[in-house]
Amino acid sequence: MICTANPAFAETLPGDGHDTGMPFVSFRRRTARPRRGDDTARSPLRLAVPLGNREFWADADRIARLTLTAVAAYLLALAVLPDGVPRPLLAPLTALLVVQFSVYQTIRASILRVVAVTAGVLVAVMAASTIGFSWWTLGLTILAALVIGHVLRLREHVLEAPISAMLIFALGAASESGAAERILETLLGAATGLVATLLAPSVRVRPAEEAVHDIAERLRALIEDIADGLRGERTEHEAARWQEAAERLAREIGRTDRELGAAEESVRLNPRTQARRLIDAGVALRNAMETMEHFTLSLRGLTRSLADDERLGEKGRLLTDPTLRRELGDALAGIAASIAAYGRLARSDLARDARPFLAEHDLEVRVDVARERRARLARRLHERAAAGDLWPLYGEVSMDVDRLIENLRVEHRARAREHWRRHRGASRHLPERPVQVVQQAGHQLRRAAGSGRPDRRP
Repeated sequence: MICTANPAFAETLPGDGHDTGMPFVSFRRRTARPRRGDDTARSPLRLAVPLGNREFWADADRIARLTLTAVAAYLLALAVLPDGVPRPLLAPLTALLVVQFSVYQTIRASILRVVAVTAGVLVAVMAASTIGFSWWTLGLTILAALVIGHVLRLREHVLEAPISAMLIFALGAASESGAAERILETLLGAATGLVATLLAPSVRVRPAEEAVHDIAERLRALIEDIADGLRGERTEHEAARWQEAAERLAREIGRTDRELGAAEESVRLNPRTQARRLIDAGVALRNAMETMEHFTLSLRGLTRSLADDERLGEKGRLLTDPTLRRELGDALAGIAASIAAYGRLARSDLARDARPFLAEHDLEVRVDVARERRARLARRLHERAAAGDLWPLYGEVSMDVDRLIENLRVEHRARAREHWRRHRGASRHLPERPVQVVQQAGHQLRRAAGSGRPDRRP
C-alpha cells in the first residue's frame, strides 16, 4: 500500500512476492535503463533480489517439487495397488507429466492424460484378447489409438494413447486386471500431481509485468532518441534508421503473448489469496500491451512519413526546417514521457483493490503537455503548408502525432479497467465456448423469469 498525506489520493499497488513459479527470461536486448534516482520506474512486483538468484531459486523450487511429487505418486501407488503387481512406474511418470505451472493447466493435463491412457490401454487389451500380438496387430493398434485420440481432441496428448497401448504390450499386461492396474496408476499419478499443484500453486504475473515494462521502456527510449535527433544536428539517413527501429520493435511486441497467456492462466482456479487479488492482472496487462501495440503502429506511420520526407532531399520541408524539427522534437519528447507514465500506470492497477490515482494523474499531466506541444507543431505545419505543396505529408505527420497521444488517454484505461472488473462469473475460469453457453443460458433464464407472472397457475 502506497499512500500520500491526502487519503483521497491514496494509490494501491500490488504487493511484493509475486511468485513466478518458473525462471523468467526476458527478451530484453537494448532496453534503456531507468534514470538513476527514478523510483517511480521501479516495478511494484520487483523483488530486491538479483535476477540470477531468482532464476536459481525458481529452478531449484521446480526441481524439488517435481521430484517430491513423483516419489509421492510412486509410494501412493505401492500402498494402493495389490502385492505382486509390477513396479507402478506409470504413476510417477504421470505425475511428472501433468504437473504444470498453473492449477488450470494441471487439471487440463490430468484429464487429457487419463483419457489418453485409458483409450490406449483399452485398445491394447481388445487387440490382444481378440487377435493376439504381431507386427500388423501393433500397426492396427497404433492406428486405432491415434484415430481415437484425434476424435477425442487430445491435441498434444494424442501420442500418449498409442504409447500406452505399446506399454501394455511391453509389460505383458494385456489382460483386464493388468489394464485396470495401469489405469489406476495413471489416476493415482494425476491425482498426486493435482494435489501437489493445489498445495503450492504459482502466480506467474511477474514475467508478463516485466514484458509490459520492457516494451514501455523501449518505446520511451526510441521516441526520446527521435526527439533528441530532431532537436540536434541533422544526420544522414536518420529517418530511415528510426523507421527500422520502429519496425523491429513492432515485431518484438508480438512475442509477448506467451507471458500474457501464462499470467492469465496462473490466476484461473488458483486458491491463493494473492491470486484472487490479481484475478484481473492478466487481462489488465494484455490491455496495456494491446494499447502499446496500437501506439507502435502509429509510431511506425510517423517514422515512415519522416523517411518519405527524407527521401525528398532538399525539397523536404520538415527535416530540413530547423523550426519544424525543434517543434516536432518537443512534441515527441512529451509523448516519450507519456508512454513511460502509461507503463507505470499499467503496472499499478493489477490488483482488484488498486486505485492508481497518482499514476493516472501523472499520465494525464504528461498527456496535456504533449497536447500543448502538438498544438504548437500543428500551427507551424499550417503556416508552412500555406506557402507550399507539401500539406499531404505534413497532414500525415500531424495525424500520426495525434494518434500517438490519443492512444495514451487516461479515459481509455479507466474505461477498460471498469469493464474487466465487472466481468465476473463463469468467464473467469471456463474456455471461450463454454462461457458463451453459460452466459446465454443465464440470459434466457433471466428473461424467462422476468416474463413470468406471480399469480400464474399451472
